[in-house]
Amino acid sequence: MANTLLMAKTAAEAIAAKTASAAFLAGGTEVNRLGSSVEAETLISLKKCEGLDSIKKVGNMVEIGSMCTFQKMVESQDIPAYMKEAALFMASRTKRNMATIGGNVAARRSDSYLLSALCAADAEVSVLTGDVEKKINVNAYINEENADSLITGITVPVGIKVASKRYANTAQSHAVITMSAASTSRGIKLAVAIKNVGILSFNLSSSGKLTEEAAVAYFKTVELKGIEDDMFGSVDYKRYLLGVTAYDLCKQLTAGSGKEV
Repeated sequence: MANTLLMAKTAAEAIAAKTASAAFLAGGTEVNRLGSSVEAETLISLKKCEGLDSIKKVGNMVEIGSMCTFQKMVESQDIPAYMKEAALFMASRTKRNMATIGGNVAARRSDSYLLSALCAADAEVSVLTGDVEKKINVNAYINEENADSLITGITVPVGIKVASKRYANTAQSHAVITMSAASTSRGIKLAVAIKNVGILSFNLSSSGKLTEEAAVAYFKTVELKGIEDDMFGSVDYKRYLLGVTAYDLCKQLTAGSGKEV
């Protein structure tokens, strides 16, 4: 349980204070959820770090500071519609005013609000390690160990079409499945967050064409470590849901109804 709070004024100051027994504190929604089970002895608050809550459009990309809240993204004219849709999956405005894009990505939760859309869109994560800052693809970030790195921003493309679907018991509940599909120059990129399984990405045919039968058949056999029968449904049902949702999202994109700027 944390017993010390440090208020960093810059990203460099925050990363310099990071030790094995310390953790970064962004919006605080995860810390509030976990309560006394938080293992860090020291929390390094990023709330007062300069420049981490900005939103800047650069060409066909938008650079979003890691401390930008969900609500700020929803209200910004520069944020692509597919990102606003993902942010609004968090139904509580109170939570949206607290939760940050950097915190949601760093948590790498299997029921993440944002990661399926970010992975489908091939977003980039800016990370600071020591005094070195670099950008890495979000798909690579969630599969790497980054305990000693600080997310300083997320870069997302504009002008691409993305369709998303979320399944949860209620608007306030965390999702069982959140899936996004993006139409890119290389075809359809599919990403899905499956509770207790993780964030998975798939590249579909370059033509973007996918039959419902083929999608259902694919998800019947694809490896999904950790998927199990629970209160949300059987394994067979979840696999079927993944297949029909993949088909529906691809159909939306090819029909021109995906979300873009």
